Amino acid sequence: MEEINVFRNTNAIFFDFDNTLVSFEEKSHEALQKVIDDIYNYVVENYSNNKLEKNEIKKVVFEIAKSLDEEGVYDRKIWWQTALDRLGIKAGMEDLYEWTQIYWSIASNNVPYEDAIDLIEYLKKKGFKLGIITNSDGEWGDKKSRLSKFPLISYFDIIIIGGENNIKPKPNVEPFIVACEKMGLNTSSCVMVGDDPVKDCLAAKKAGLRAILVDRKGQVKYAELYADYVVNSLKELEEIF
Repeated sequence: MEEINVFRNTNAIFFDFDNTLVSFEEKSHEALQKVIDDIYNYVVENYSNNKLEKNEIKKVVFEIAKSLDEEGVYDRKIWWQTALDRLGIKAGMEDLYEWTQIYWSIASNNVPYEDAIDLIEYLKKKGFKLGIITNSDGEWGDKKSRLSKFPLISYFDIIIIGGENNIKPKPNVEPFIVACEKMGLNTSSCVMVGDDPVKDCLAAKKAGLRAILVDRKGQVKYAELYADYVVNSLKELEEIF
């Protein structure tokens, strides 16, 4: 029971949003593929001598998206520009904006996880302070709008969006510290729950919070090294809190 006891003095619980409270990865991948299709068409139309295959573009875009997302780079225009630089392709700002619009027209359609709804209702009844700590969607994205669609958004006492209001994005420790300060609580009495081992868990622990990793597919290697506790479903947290 020792690993459960580390949470006994918890007063507030913060949640990541994408892939923690709502499904995001599948829609993001679908959106990336749509952008890749459009980039390929752009190359065919503007670089007739370039023999770039769509699979090569896909490989680079997905690699760049994963890398920059882990670094907390939320501006999708930077994702596309970085990918184009690696591919040796030039595009105008209007093209970067268009691809960003295409991306968010698909990626913003997120479905809440059932276990998230159940857990939030459970924790609210138990009297815990609740919050969300997430990163901005950047230009042409609208994190506030996406957050507002979560069925139980009114249950959260505070929402911190890294990358907005002069708050640095995760994995910087600033959003975690700001969240605890706004709650009027010490970091040691707060817990962060998220799906990203680095941006959510290691960053939260560095800030002084406890961290719980939600590894829904059991894909994180050595998951216990990143967090104080690891679960495959949010329902498991009802046994802790």
